[in-house]
Amino acid sequence: MTCKKSSRYQTILSLTLLMPCLTLFGLSAQATPAANQATIAPPSKISLKFKVPKRGAPTSTAGGASRGSCVTANKPPSKPALTALKPSTRLGLTVAERPSFFVYVPQSLARTAVFLLLSDDDTEVVYEATFALPSTAGVVRFDLPNNAPSLQVGKQYHWYITTVCNTTAGLSGSPTVEGWVERIVPDVTLTKALQKTLPGNRPNLYAEAGIWHETLTTLADLQQQYPQNTRLLQDWREVLQSVGLDAVAAAPLITANTMKP
Repeated sequence: MTCKKSSRYQTILSLTLLMPCLTLFGLSAQATPAANQATIAPPSKISLKFKVPKRGAPTSTAGGASRGSCVTANKPPSKPALTALKPSTRLGLTVAERPSFFVYVPQSLARTAVFLLLSDDDTEVVYEATFALPSTAGVVRFDLPNNAPSLQVGKQYHWYITTVCNTTAGLSGSPTVEGWVERIVPDVTLTKALQKTLPGNRPNLYAEAGIWHETLTTLADLQQQYPQNTRLLQDWREVLQSVGLDAVAAAPLITANTMKP
């Protein structure tokens, strides 16, 4: 009888000692999402605004507005229209050999688009590709693939994106937007800061340095990795609004699928 009581007492004592561990384990499991959020970046109330660098504007006098429209006879053009995501200077800086480009595409009859990268004087085709368009409106991301030539440091390139309305008529009359890109080498201060900071703070560093393409690309990558993070969505909208792209700031982000020739 004494042995039974002793055994029962030891069992109760063991469970009692285990309770704090079980409780702590439960709290740890519940805190995992918050911990994941903390690994992105600490909470911040500072608005993400892009700082336009003080650099000379592209020598071309071409505008950046969309030309043409893909609509049916009984339907007016969609608003907002085809819009290139670029700063007010029309020149976006990048530190990448093969950067990503972003364009807002309205809902239309077009199912494909052509990306064209030219030399600064528009005399040489550096790269050309056709990619599929979504059936719904949104910001389409086009990544220069590995087989595309790498951008040279200090050289400006002229890029175009045209949505193909009529495959038989070619690109004539189809909506077209354009912009400029220049690859630079990041300074030592920025490079060290990027190495030390959390991923969620990298867009802020790029925006403060005036590096447009990486500001958008890092935000887009983070949104894809953490789709439930509302702060990242807010940062995306704020950076677009800071350069006057309010009309497309709330549009969903879509990655383009390059079509094989």
